[in-house]
Amino acid sequence: MSIRQAADMLGTTKSRLERIEKAGNQKVDPGAAAGWAFKYGASEQVMLELDALAMRTRDASANGWENVFTTTPKWFNTFLTLEKEAIAIDSYQAAYIHGLLQTPAYMEAVAAAKPSLTTHEIAEANRVKLLRQEWVFDRPPGKLARMRFVLDEACFLRIKNAPYYKEQVHRLLEAVKLAPVEIYVLPMDQGFHPSMPGSYTLMSFEGPYSPELLYLELLYGARYIDDRQAVAQHREVLSDTLTHVVRVEEYLSNVEP
Repeated sequence: MSIRQAADMLGTTKSRLERIEKAGNQKVDPGAAAGWAFKYGASEQVMLELDALAMRTRDASANGWENVFTTTPKWFNTFLTLEKEAIAIDSYQAAYIHGLLQTPAYMEAVAAAKPSLTTHEIAEANRVKLLRQEWVFDRPPGKLARMRFVLDEACFLRIKNAPYYKEQVHRLLEAVKLAPVEIYVLPMDQGFHPSMPGSYTLMSFEGPYSPELLYLELLYGARYIDDRQAVAQHREVLSDTLTHVVRVEEYLSNVEP
């Protein structure tokens, strides 16, 4: 089969299949690897071997990030590549502007709130965020992931008197000019809402065998959950939360700068 015929059979794109065949992906979804092998007519042994190899690419300790980011926690390394490969990102943030939307000044302020960090750790953390933004936003035309960010109003009230407030607001307004990007604010006067328990991110990936992923960042690490029920529950929570929000443009037009 030609690369295009194979991509059609596997339900993916020619460019994605080429990238995987040339080892252009740092991470490979185990379900996709085993599922594609099945469609190719591979033996059960081959499918199991490919599944095991794909699982290893999900192992943060085996992906080489430590050579570049020496102080980045291992649990976050997996998130970096998953975020880069996602075709859709939905996120609710209770306390911080999402990392993909932060300005350098905002990053510095966040780091300053953690006195235990060294100068090197702060510089590296900020470099990681800037690299994340480059990967996600500097994709080829038509390849930008669909992104929906819900920010609790606390994210704005906390920095309202900060010298970088206007710059950060401008960054958000510039981001929503991109067609696939939507940013919403959940006003305090909405009272209690479905996302009260805490921040979360849902990511979707290309291909019929790629499960949606729920990402929860915790004080002591993170959890990656691909359980369909857990993902569906958070999808429902997000859907209900969206009934309480206003677009960031509308919110900012109604508050003092």
